[in-house]
Order: sequence, then structure tokens, then C-alpha cells
Amino acid sequence: MITLEINPEAIRRRIWEIIPGLLSWSSLVILTILALTASFWIAIFVIAYDVYILIRIVYMSVHLLYAYRRLKEYRTVNWIQKLNEEKSEINWNSVHHIIVIPTYDESIHVLRTSIASLAAADYPKERMHVVIGFEERAGEAAKNRAKKLSKEFTSLFGTFLTAFHPDGIPGEKRVKSANATWAIQRIEEVLESKKIPEDMVLVSNFDSDTVAPPEYFSYLTYVFSMTPDRYRASYQPIPVYNNNLWDAPSFSRVVAMGSTFWQMIESTRPERLVTFSSHSMTLKVLKDVGYWHRNVISEDSRIFWQCLLKYNGNYRAIPLYTTVSMDAALAPTWWQTLKNQYKQKRRWAWGIENFPYLVEGFIQNKKIPLQTKATYLFRTLEGHYSWATAPIIVAVLGWLPVLFGDSSFHQTFLSYSLPFITRTLMTIAMSGLVISATLTILLLPKRPGHYSPFRYALIIVQWALVPIIATVLSAFPALDSETRLMLGRDLNFNVMQKSRKHVTAHGVEVV
Repeated sequence: MITLEINPEAIRRRIWEIIPGLLSWSSLVILTILALTASFWIAIFVIAYDVYILIRIVYMSVHLLYAYRRLKEYRTVNWIQKLNEEKSEINWNSVHHIIVIPTYDESIHVLRTSIASLAAADYPKERMHVVIGFEERAGEAAKNRAKKLSKEFTSLFGTFLTAFHPDGIPGEKRVKSANATWAIQRIEEVLESKKIPEDMVLVSNFDSDTVAPPEYFSYLTYVFSMTPDRYRASYQPIPVYNNNLWDAPSFSRVVAMGSTFWQMIESTRPERLVTFSSHSMTLKVLKDVGYWHRNVISEDSRIFWQCLLKYNGNYRAIPLYTTVSMDAALAPTWWQTLKNQYKQKRRWAWGIENFPYLVEGFIQNKKIPLQTKATYLFRTLEGHYSWATAPIIVAVLGWLPVLFGDSSFHQTFLSYSLPFITRTLMTIAMSGLVISATLTILLLPKRPGHYSPFRYALIIVQWALVPIIATVLSAFPALDSETRLMLGRDLNFNVMQKSRKHVTAHGVEVV
């Protein structure tokens, strides 16, 4: 007789994986059916939803302007001076920084630019320790890049190390987190030999294209020194995808700056903030939670959830009102750039893989307050749900009753006024893009000499593409990720190709 062993946890996790995609698809399908069969009520819903979107845009515009004001204000602060003047529980001269830069096939130009920005930091270099995590499977090309970089930068930091992550370690996937974990464990050995205490070490996990401003590490040290309960926090700068923004096509610029603006908005709502992309945390905490999970794609947000569960809900992300510059999607051809952009957004949306992890973790951890659990679960699910559905509802649903509604609906006044009402509401909402266009210009790096001032006009006009881009390069990738998770299909980590003509981050042009 054959007996089947039932794993309740596996069954529950599978249910949690299905919920996000089922919720999004059910909403879109049901709303479509109702648009054809109950056109009048769907028309009312569309108007109400458009009003909601309008209110939300106004709300977010206010937060966006506040974030920019803080960025501008903090840009002029001398953080080293403040560290010397203000007293703290810890001595800032004892704080060390590890900078982990995992890489696979990025060019030496990309890596050199990122490392050069670290060398230009105003923080004491003897307390900066850099490790470049190469993949062993990248072969001789990676070894040659490592040799060149070691020759150029070894003498400029307290430690400069290149590590090669072996392929095929059991329990790992080919993801950034596996590389980063291997790399930091190698540099830890060096720091231990120098007798540097782990509770005085901050770890910055940077993408390979991250260009940090000179004041980043002094500002980070100041916030760390002055923060109560500093070991229960991660520190999140604002990523600005403008390294190569002048060279990127319009759709890539809109997606890049839209992502930047979203992070700016989230920085003003720290109760919602979760680590994303390049960020910093203490080595003490990182080791306490067992480093980054080595089999997930969204390690940047997963490490926050690991900490939240480990410390029974007592963990937070603290915003840093400084920027780190990164690359917008740009490939040698327009079509390849479009594909890369879609894959990048899909990879970001794959953060929905944390939803089942979080639900299961909350079930098992009885010490986290119920309100904390409910709040984080709702925000995670609602955020991904809106990401996948809102642009489609706004762009498509409003037209279905007009085009395909029943005859009784077409005889009503609402049938004739619906297009005008929705168009008027969305026109008012689009006025919020004026703020986006203005901030894009203000956040742009120095214009390369081979571009005429006329390109500023193109960068402003490009925001008219938002309705299309929000659907094709935001909602569709998010829906794609939720569908893959719902169907039990894994997503492979794809390294976005980084193509540059110029880098003009933080006012420095590098050809």
C-alpha cells in the first residue's frame, strides 16, 4: 500500500503563491465581463476609479516635491564636519565600511566608474573595504578584469579584494545574492585578521553600475551614529537611474525616472519603506540573519523581510536623502533595449515572491504583533496588485462600455459623457506629469557636449508616453511575474546589459 506524505506548509505556500496572480487576473476578467454586461455600473466604477487615481497622483506629487526638497537641502551639508561636532554614543572614527559589488559580465568600464566613485569619497579610505564579487563561470575575461582593477585600486582603500564565486554550490541559484554572500564572507576573513569589530562595520550591497556621491559614506555614518536602536535598521538611499540617461531612448528614460520618483515618494513614508537595489546595513545584523538568501532573485527586499521576522517586527528601513546613480536600460539596438527594459521590470516585480515567504513567516512567528503582520501583508499585496492592474484599468476599461456596451447603455446620457468625463479627469491627472518633467530636468546630470539643448525639449515631451509605457512596461511585466508565480514557474535571474556612451553621474563626465 502506497502512502502519500502531505506537507501542510508546502500546501499553504502554494496557496500564497497563487493568491496575487489570481486576484489580479480575476479583477481584470470580471471587470471586462461586467463592462460588457453591466455597462452602466462599470461606467460609474470607471469614473470613481479615475477620481481615486487623480487624488492619489496629487497626494504622491506632494510627497515627491517634499523628497526633492530634502535632497536639495542635504546636498549642501558637510557630514564630516557634523560628525566631528555632534556627540554620539559611538566614535565615528571607529566605523568601517564594506562595499560589496557583485558582477557577472559587466565591462571593466562600468566597474571602474563605480569603484572610482568610491575612491572619490570624502570618508577616510583606510576604513573603506571593497570587494568585487566575480563569477567563476565568467572565465578568463573576469580574471583579466580582476587583475586590472586590483592593479588600479588596491592601494586606494583599506582593503581591496576580488573574489570568485564558484558555480554549482548546493542550495544556490545563479543569482546576485549567492555571489554577494560569497564575496562578503571572503572579505570578512581579512577584517577579522585586522581585528575590526563587526558591530562597527556597515555593509553596502551595491549593484555593479552604482556610482556613489562623495558624501555618501560620511552621511551614512552620521545617520548610523545618531540613530537610536541603530542595529535594527537598514539604510536606503534614493537610486537615480541617470548614469546614461542622455543616451537612453525615451521609453527607457520614462521608466528610469518613474522608478526614481517612486523611491523618492517612499522615502517620505518610512513606515512603508523597504530596502531596494543598492542599500546599506550593519554587518552584525547581516550575519545574525544568515546573510542574503542565496536562492532568490529579489534579495534586496528579501533581506529586509529576513530581518523583520528575525527581530519580531522590530526592524525598519531609514531613508537617506542622498542619491546613488545607476544605469537606465540601454542596449546597442532600440529593440534590445525594449526587451531588456521589460525583463528588468519583470525582475523587480518578481519581488512578489516575498509574499508567500512573508505570510508563512508571520504564521510561524507568534511574537510579531497582529497589526504589524496585517499592515505589511496588505501593503505588499496591494502594491503589487495595483502595479499589475491599475494602468490597464485606467487605459482600457473605460473604453469597453462605450465600444461594446449593450444597446440600453448607449441610450443613456452617461454613454455619451463617459469619454469626456474620463478624458477630463485623466487630463487633470496628467498635469501632475509637469512635476515629473520638471524634476527630471533638475535631476539630470551634466549634458554631454555632443547633444544640443534641444534634447531638453524631448526629455520633457517624453512624459506624454506615460499611459502607454505604464501599461506595456510596468503593468504587463508585473502581471507576467504574478502569473509565473501563480503557475509555479520560476524566473531566472537575468543580468541587464549595460551599454554606455558617457557617464555623467554627480557632475563628473567619464567617456
